[in-house]
Amino acid sequence: MWESDIGINDKEDKLAETGGGSFYIALHPSRSLSKKGFIILMTAVTGVSFVAGLIFWSMGAWPVFGFFGLDVLLIFGAFHLNFRAGRRREIIEIKQDMVLITRLSPDGRSHRDEFQAYWARSLLSKGQLWITNRGRSYEIGNFLGEEEKEEVQGLIARALNTYRTGGFLQSPNPSTSIIS
Repeated sequence: MWESDIGINDKEDKLAETGGGSFYIALHPSRSLSKKGFIILMTAVTGVSFVAGLIFWSMGAWPVFGFFGLDVLLIFGAFHLNFRAGRRREIIEIKQDMVLITRLSPDGRSHRDEFQAYWARSLLSKGQLWITNRGRSYEIGNFLGEEEKEEVQGLIARALNTYRTGGFLQSPNPSTSIIS
């Protein structure tokens, strides 16, 4: 979901002269499996493992039944960790002369970096997406694919350029599932 924090009020003329508005983009890892799909998949895996385990048990290889159960638990654990990692977010905002980078970890902790927007630059170098500011670099979107990084870098670069030229900042429309 894209959110736009554009504040137009009585000072619309002043905003048009000096720039205004805001830019907001939230990045998150792509997850193609929904909760409903996960339940269906785990039901199928459990069913197949149970039937295969019963077949081995009936042939006298009863220890194999336990290994099929262990496989189901390992698959469930892997998906649990994957869904947990999917809660990660990175929010990049440009507003009120500042760039704000807020990182939300899967366990709910957040970390915020903020710096002056005029000196900020967005770079894509060796497959990594960076926002730089006066000698400091902040990597963002390390969970994104190459094409997604290129798109995000372009969006941020255009927003920073709009800010520096005094234009009206606006949050972009999404074109990929990793941006909300």
